[in-house]
Amino acid sequence: MGPQEVRRSTTTAITIGKSSLALLFRALCGKGAAGKRVPAQIFAADTSVQEAFLEAYLEGDGHEYPGGKFSVTTVSRELAYGVALLLLCLGRLPSIYVAAVGAEGRIQGRPVHRQLEQFTVVWYRERGAAQKWRDVGKHFLIPVKSVALQPFDGYVYNLEVEDEHTYLAGFFAVKNCHNALTSQALRDPMMGVPPQDVTPAEIADLAQRHRARILTSTYNEPLITSEWAREVFRGNATPEVLDYLRPWVDLYKVDLKGFDDKHYRKLGGVLATVLETIQRLHHMGFWLEVVTLIVPGFNDTDVELRDIARFLVSVSPDIPWHVTAFHPDYKMTDRDGTTAQTLLRAAELGVGEGLRYVYAGNLPGRVGPFENTYCPSCRALLIERVGYTILRDLVTPGRGVCPSCSARIPGRW
Repeated sequence: MGPQEVRRSTTTAITIGKSSLALLFRALCGKGAAGKRVPAQIFAADTSVQEAFLEAYLEGDGHEYPGGKFSVTTVSRELAYGVALLLLCLGRLPSIYVAAVGAEGRIQGRPVHRQLEQFTVVWYRERGAAQKWRDVGKHFLIPVKSVALQPFDGYVYNLEVEDEHTYLAGFFAVKNCHNALTSQALRDPMMGVPPQDVTPAEIADLAQRHRARILTSTYNEPLITSEWAREVFRGNATPEVLDYLRPWVDLYKVDLKGFDDKHYRKLGGVLATVLETIQRLHHMGFWLEVVTLIVPGFNDTDVELRDIARFLVSVSPDIPWHVTAFHPDYKMTDRDGTTAQTLLRAAELGVGEGLRYVYAGNLPGRVGPFENTYCPSCRALLIERVGYTILRDLVTPGRGVCPSCSARIPGRW
């Protein structure tokens, strides 16, 4: 049985006979009045499909005023902001109004329980003379009517930066995010992967059931989830948060994006802060590894790569350094990807400066010995890898001892 429209005294519902189809609608559109959302696929669809979606939603749950003014009201914050984003994609300028309402109300004499907030999205089909905004093609110019200070208690991250259309996460504006699919899931419906609620206990249970020895918080700035990390088990850290995490966290990976302070400041950070964090992490006894994404034209000179290696050696020559390849992604598609030759050059510079464990990542099979781990004393092969696949591991069974020369291999074994 296909979908059927059922009209009631105060509502209109669509009923679906087959549970599989109902589950599909729930996955696409959300569940419950407060959980509704614009399907992520709509944002990637043709303009005609987006227009049809808006027209259907407006007809079913909206209102048209004289003069080409439209509005829709919902108790779902995600739906309201999704509709507003869709309108922006179609070249219209919406407004969002939030109203507080009582928890109890009546509709046609019938008592109902209501959400505490209602969101109304308002827009116009055409810009009228009374509307003081201007469409200049890529941007809307909007007059600022007032500026006020509002108290706020909480974290702020993933903010849009107007000039370069980048995003800010954990104090770094990163427009070439290779992990946008996950790091941007909360703010960008185009990612198509809405977040999923999960408790620390559920994460720990999954790890135990799958016999995972290590849990990792990554793909976004982990320090914004330090409380969560503590319950279950990047480089811009304070002594306070590291002291807070130390009893619960053993392993720490830092992204060192370069060794040029001007470049770091363009990203919204300060190089010295990251370097101090690396030194502090090593001093506190975390197992520390450092990753540098090599971006052509940004941080790929011999001088800068050598400076990174020299700094790491000054902290400890045993710090593993991973040099990885950039590929055009997200909002940074203006340059070619990093070549295997560049990764090999960077890895060789690291070894030349005295680092004992240098790895060239994410180009499996193309970087020779720099996927493997070797004993720094006798050069025996300890761990053989291709990409994420471990082909041989001769050091873990011996708890960090080289089977050839009995040298201790630093790490967590």
